[in-house]
Amino acid sequence: MKVAVVCGGFSEEQDASRKSGKYAAEALEKMSHTVQIVEYDERLIGNLKINASDVVFHCVMGKHHGDGAVQALLELAGFPYAGSRPQNAAIINHKTICKKIWKAAGILTPDFFEYGYEEYKKDNFENFCKKVNDNRMKLPVVVKAPTQGSRFGINFVKDSVSFKTLDTAFCYDDVLLVETFAEGRFITQGIIEIDGKMTALPPVELLDSSASQFKLFPGGSPVRDPRLTAEQLAEISQRTLEAASLTGASCYARLDYHLCGTEFYLLEINAVPGLVPGYSSMIDCAAAAGYDYAALINLMLATAK
Repeated sequence: MKVAVVCGGFSEEQDASRKSGKYAAEALEKMSHTVQIVEYDERLIGNLKINASDVVFHCVMGKHHGDGAVQALLELAGFPYAGSRPQNAAIINHKTICKKIWKAAGILTPDFFEYGYEEYKKDNFENFCKKVNDNRMKLPVVVKAPTQGSRFGINFVKDSVSFKTLDTAFCYDDVLLVETFAEGRFITQGIIEIDGKMTALPPVELLDSSASQFKLFPGGSPVRDPRLTAEQLAEISQRTLEAASLTGASCYARLDYHLCGTEFYLLEINAVPGLVPGYSSMIDCAAAAGYDYAALINLMLATAK
């Protein structure tokens, strides 16, 4: 097919998007597709029409990008594309909305509350601690900009000094997500539609040898088989598929957990996972299922609707 790989844009994740797009395009060419890399900008639809693209494989990430924006443009212009629908991508890209959905469904996720910029301007650290306690939580907490991906807008608040760093998170969103710090093993699991059915790939565990209590697990972190029991593997796979279904995720996604003791705490879902070899954990999940990189990309393209 004639495939347009859309990437780039102007979000904080534009560089990661371009890297994913570059590697995905190379893999698609190896699978005998005709491939054109197209930048996500105001000329996007015009360029897709000029190229007479049959289908779009988009790698754009972040706010005003993979959160339903590019998907809506593609639908309006009539281009088939791989990935979740616009309204579902918007839900998936908002961490707080996802957690509310999961909590209402009884899916285990760390306790949380929302914290607005106007509150922050009036508060001191003692006021913030009271709000943490009022929500039956305790320090330390993780504070996230809910519409950002990767490590952008994430703060670990444990004292008055770290509380003041929330200025940086409020650069991304006016209302932040304050979440209980669920310290544990970081497990991630990808899902992908195979023969019309959403299928859970084997989970992998990300490792971080740093001395810091709060580990961000950047891309490229070493991974290993999490060595789960058959019961645990069935549990996380069922939870992954259910949680993704509740957000309306389709085609493919990646979900992240902390395994605390014997409990899996669901942290977030990503509708546009990174696809950089040696860096992105979605690729590791696929490899654990026996798919090499080109096979994974071709599977993802095959989900296009």
